[in-house]
Amino acid sequence: MALAAFLLITALLIAFVSMLYIPLPDGIGDRLKLQFVEFLLRISNEYFGKLVGVIFGPVVWNRLTRLIVAIPFIFKSGPPKWVTVRNELIGTTAVRVYYPQERKSNALILFIHGGGWAIMRAGYYDNVIYMLIARLGTLVISIDYMLSPENPYPGPVNECEAVFHKIVNEEHERFGINPNRICIMGDSAGGNLSTVIAQRQLRNKLLLPKCQVLIYPVIHSFDLKSPSYQVYYNELYGTSILNPCLMSRWYLLYLGIPATTANVEKFRNNCHLRSDTEQSEWLREMISHDVLPSEFWVKDCSDKYANSDPDDELCELFEKHGFDVDFAPILGDNLNGLPPAMIITAGYDILRDEGILYAKRLQSFSVAVQWNHYPAAYHGVINMPASMQRNQIIDDIAQYLNSNL
Repeated sequence: MALAAFLLITALLIAFVSMLYIPLPDGIGDRLKLQFVEFLLRISNEYFGKLVGVIFGPVVWNRLTRLIVAIPFIFKSGPPKWVTVRNELIGTTAVRVYYPQERKSNALILFIHGGGWAIMRAGYYDNVIYMLIARLGTLVISIDYMLSPENPYPGPVNECEAVFHKIVNEEHERFGINPNRICIMGDSAGGNLSTVIAQRQLRNKLLLPKCQVLIYPVIHSFDLKSPSYQVYYNELYGTSILNPCLMSRWYLLYLGIPATTANVEKFRNNCHLRSDTEQSEWLREMISHDVLPSEFWVKDCSDKYANSDPDDELCELFEKHGFDVDFAPILGDNLNGLPPAMIITAGYDILRDEGILYAKRLQSFSVAVQWNHYPAAYHGVINMPASMQRNQIIDDIAQYLNSNL
């Protein structure tokens, strides 16, 4: 009887897993590990999370997402012996400071974490920081900025900028750094905040970072049907890897727009954009798919800057801040003199195209850009433990900083 029950439960479990199994593309990096992680995230955050969102709303769903991503870090090990980590304050902002036992320079990496401005914490990037320190011997300060929707745009921008100013003008002696040797670095939403701060410094004629490293950065929200979004629909559809609905929800939360199911659906279909304005004409040219390398073009994927049926209410809400250069740094103008940039893009990432477009935008202003593209990489790869692809990216960042910092 017990054996029969065991076999029945096993069969049901196998059937359940088989029903929910979505195979990842053969060419994606870390495929077996990612398949497992993706499945767990999909069950917890996509399926269960969606139910929570329907019952309690998007803000509670976002809190659940924070809880889910925090679980792997509850029992994390301490830092290596050659690094001292301290949680400190710069001004009123919490930061995580990584002191190498043997510093090799007086430079600084100022790191700003990703997570759609809405999830993740500085401490979740410890292993990434350790890898950088092992290669560079450089002090790292990671900003633990307050998250949206509790702290919507432009809160995170102002907070991170205040930390940069405090370090440059007051705290550099405390940390033993040269304020002229600061690399500002971030991934995803953190990449957005990093380059926005660099642009603000340039506009205000203040001391610039020495260089910027932007890891699959968020650059604009003007085309959620670009070829890289089509890669998701064609090869990753239904998976929990960064997807159009999740990104749309984070955009809405950050901009202080109600992230209802209806608004998310409209946003991912570009219904937040009008097509009949002067602004839309030059913007369409700036983000045209024709600007992308031809190998990234998708058959039958026409430029869809704006939906044919924009939602007036959503457009009005989006236009309050959606065209701000501090939200969409691709709109930056007169960028001559911006610090050199390393821009990293991943083949399996809906944000791939905007990273490429931003690289070309900077180059049009004679900014020195090193664009590194990793065809097998995916969004979030630098957070994947024991990843060969992550190792390669960190090695390349270290090599870039050895030459530019």
